[in-house]
Amino acid sequence: MQALYALRQAEFSNQQLALDGIADLFQPDLNSMVPQDKRQLEGYRQLAGLLFEEAIKTNQPAQDEDAPQKVLKAANDGLLFYQIRGKKDRQHLAQMMIKQVNGIYEDYLRVLLLLVELGQAARIDRQRQYRDVDETPFPFESDLNDNGVVQALAAHQPLQNEAVRHGISWADDLGFVRKALREVLKTDETYRAYCEKIKHTSDEDQALVQYILRTLIFKHEVIRDHLAEIDLSWIENSEVVRGLAIRTLKSAQGPTGLKLEPLTDDWEEDELFLNTLFQKSLENDAEYEQLLADQLKNWDVERVAILDKIILKLAVCELLNFPNIPIKVTINEYIELAKAYSTPKSGKFVNGILDNLSEKLQATGRLRKSGRGLLDNK
Repeated sequence: MQALYALRQAEFSNQQLALDGIADLFQPDLNSMVPQDKRQLEGYRQLAGLLFEEAIKTNQPAQDEDAPQKVLKAANDGLLFYQIRGKKDRQHLAQMMIKQVNGIYEDYLRVLLLLVELGQAARIDRQRQYRDVDETPFPFESDLNDNGVVQALAAHQPLQNEAVRHGISWADDLGFVRKALREVLKTDETYRAYCEKIKHTSDEDQALVQYILRTLIFKHEVIRDHLAEIDLSWIENSEVVRGLAIRTLKSAQGPTGLKLEPLTDDWEEDELFLNTLFQKSLENDAEYEQLLADQLKNWDVERVAILDKIILKLAVCELLNFPNIPIKVTINEYIELAKAYSTPKSGKFVNGILDNLSEKLQATGRLRKSGRGLLDNK
């Protein structure tokens, strides 16, 4: 959805750039000694712009027997520029889409490593011989580095390997780690109470790291805002990252010990789904536009919110191209997308359109499901 939205914005920008280029071709030549017919040049500019915009709609070279050759050339040069830029944008956004999904896994590794770094910073802080006179007294009977779960994270070689493979490290950001320890952990009563005791049970260790993760890392503004600076998608990613991290910390008490969570059960299948959905939605855009236009007879399709149109087209694409996904699953997913990212009324709007459209597509035999797709998930 975000990739397609970004692409629509890029297409608009490319169109404006092409029109600007056309306009430049028909500006009066101030260095010429020949008199300039400004009215004629303006007429050529307008005609070339109209032919260019028509060529975009039909995706065919501009043709007009009555248009001067230089006007046709300007329109078609603009079309070529628009098409080349559009192809590059589609390739770039397809790559960025996958990169952003992988960014969720990188955020997950970053959060786990932050617990390890906070533990090491706490140990260094505890071992300091000299302290500022005005420093608030703190109980140092134990520290985060004594925590069994944090120790398991620090000793877990797969975590270290994955961090190296993805280039995740806090080595260049230790100033922030010390700040988080000083301003977040050491001012927190739960962490303070933990440090007042010399020894802890495994359940107490688990309870503390879960608390730090849920309440401090994901909610305290000092840490939360810093993570959002590192990854602009942090707010959107954080819920998934939180779930992955929680399960990882809990696994430390499991029979097989700490275990990293995969981003998905089958990344190759999910990556194929993402790429197929993106490419098919672009290839069949005109077809989906017509399906929606037929469905929105009492609406002006052009006035439907651009995000709602993208959501509806993606839903139609998924309905028609993925027979193993139940109809209700698809509709419910895109209703939730509309609720989360579009207007307050978009959820009901998308629900009504997709319900009616899916029934019509089934009635005409265009929408067929198989396997898991035959399930009626309400």
